[in-house]
Amino acid sequence: SSQETVDSTESIDNSLPDLPPYLLIASSSLLNLFTRCPSCGDPSIHSLSFSQHGSAVVLKWKCNKCVKSSWPSQPLLCGRFYEGNAKIATAGHTTGLSLPRLAVFGDVLGLPLPAPRTEYDLLSKLVLPAVDIVYERHMRYVESVVRNVASRRGIDLSIDGRYSRPGFTALNATISFIHLTTNLILLVINMHKHMKGIDGISGRMEKEGVRRGLKILLAKLYKIRSVCTDNDAKIGKMLRDDFSVIKHLLDFWHLVKGINHDLRELAKKKQCPNIQYWRKKLINHAHYIHSKFGKSRKLGLQYWLSSLAHVTGRHRHFAKVPFLHGIAKCKHSRLGWSNAHLIRRDSEEFQLLKAVIMKPTFLAGFLRASPKKNTSPNECFNSIINIYAPKRIARSSKWYGELIKLAHLHYNTLALLDMLNLREERGNSSVKVIGREGETVKRKMATADHAWRREVWAEIPGVIEKRKLDLFMKKVGAPTDREYVLAMQEEEKDVEEAEGAEGAEEREEGDGGESDVSEELGEGLYGEEVDSDHNPVMDAIELSDAEDEESAEEEDEEKIALSSGSEWDEGEAGERWMALHQGGRGRGRGGRGGRGRGGTVVRHEVAAVQASVSSADPSGQQGLSDEPKGGTAKKRERRATAAAKKKGEEEMDEEDSSSD
Repeated sequence: SSQETVDSTESIDNSLPDLPPYLLIASSSLLNLFTRCPSCGDPSIHSLSFSQHGSAVVLKWKCNKCVKSSWPSQPLLCGRFYEGNAKIATAGHTTGLSLPRLAVFGDVLGLPLPAPRTEYDLLSKLVLPAVDIVYERHMRYVESVVRNVASRRGIDLSIDGRYSRPGFTALNATISFIHLTTNLILLVINMHKHMKGIDGISGRMEKEGVRRGLKILLAKLYKIRSVCTDNDAKIGKMLRDDFSVIKHLLDFWHLVKGINHDLRELAKKKQCPNIQYWRKKLINHAHYIHSKFGKSRKLGLQYWLSSLAHVTGRHRHFAKVPFLHGIAKCKHSRLGWSNAHLIRRDSEEFQLLKAVIMKPTFLAGFLRASPKKNTSPNECFNSIINIYAPKRIARSSKWYGELIKLAHLHYNTLALLDMLNLREERGNSSVKVIGREGETVKRKMATADHAWRREVWAEIPGVIEKRKLDLFMKKVGAPTDREYVLAMQEEEKDVEEAEGAEGAEEREEGDGGESDVSEELGEGLYGEEVDSDHNPVMDAIELSDAEDEESAEEEDEEKIALSSGSEWDEGEAGERWMALHQGGRGRGRGGRGGRGRGGTVVRHEVAAVQASVSSADPSGQQGLSDEPKGGTAKKRERRATAAAKKKGEEEMDEEDSSSD
């Protein structure tokens, strides 16, 4: 019987429809469910109370059977934050909805929402770190896609900037670098007015951002073949000076925009009544020759200049026109004769129009414009930025950068869906495009699925756990990641300096014989610690680098003096000093100041030399006399030197056997 009841309950549960995660329920309908105790079903409920936590509410009650019970409207996320509050902050931020507008929406609806301070706290602690994780993973994927489709000749980029405010008072600027083959944003640089190198001048932000972005891409080993920018003279000069290897192309829309502006200004003048009639026709003609003469740009430039003859009613026999070369007539078919709106060649209107048509910046830019490369993807990205960071609201550089990340993810998601043909077409319409004879079809695409927003929400539990771990590590006094990295870098620097000092010592030692690393480091043969009181090797004096250099200079001077045959090399003391240098330095095991096999020999010879010097000349002036020695005395000194040298070699052999 009980088993049948359980089966029937399971069948009822399976028949329930899938409810959305969150529902908007009236408070009166919610209180109707608490006429009985939800825990035991007892109708005697008393002392019903509630507490509100943003969008969450917690009901508490007491009944005769249950001591105390409570019911939360939302579960806790990792036991710390109410899930609905965190989801409201995440959804509002990732969709570009400003928090003040969201608060106004809740007030009008009567829906309790987290306070603005609480939402900003949730954003800084949970949402922004989760966005950073998703953004870094997304950029790694985009870079892998670009590297897979990049050709050996390099990649083609379109670069354009967007200022945070209209006019010349912008505080922030965004420079986007888009790969033209895939239409994916490869890099975004955010600049601020008060950064180093800008000096509070807004017009410098775009040029400095282009320079920094190109350096970053070149540092990532991207081979850049060409870049397409607008007709900015500052950027053009910077590219010619700093990146002369990269081919610089211009966007034609920005070029012809200046011509259109000048023609519009001419049409306002009283002496130019026909310019308004020809303005749209001239702009259409500019787009036509730009798309028609993609490779032969000089020929296309001649057809652009032929518009001056066209507006005067001359359509053939261009050989007699002084500024036209290589073309004979207009490309259009025969036209009917009409004197309407023709401009006389000797009029002021013609001279003003000629100055606009033959504008030097446009003629030079036309030769560098490409019909296949433009900055239209950058303009699309700039329009998406307006969803998340509109120009009417001023923001700090940090908050502005966080909003640009969202626009970056939004644009790249659309580009990837277009690459994979995953967007459905809902409808289309025909529109007329300047410079094209036929009509163009404009497609209306379905709303894209931005999976990165769900990825941000999925990363929030991990962010909470990491935050709990960081708080625990801070409580126990453990170093932070930055402190640990700095400590490791400092340790690596010390190790490199120590290795460099050891290398310098080995180079100074030269052929000083074999050395035992463990003994040089003050340890035994197998790395154990050695007591200096019981090891004679540790009694040697360890010289500093400065003392080593001084001792090396003194030894060189003494060798020169000994080899010169002067009176300094005479006497038993001089011979012993020579034997000391030849024996103690030649076969020393440690190499530094008799630290190895010749250490005791050094001490013995120093003592012998001091005794010989004191016995030979108590005043300490031995060897300074100018009186010549006799032949017999010289022979005795040679025999004494040979004996001292032999004795030194015997002692060194004994020291070798003891140290071995």
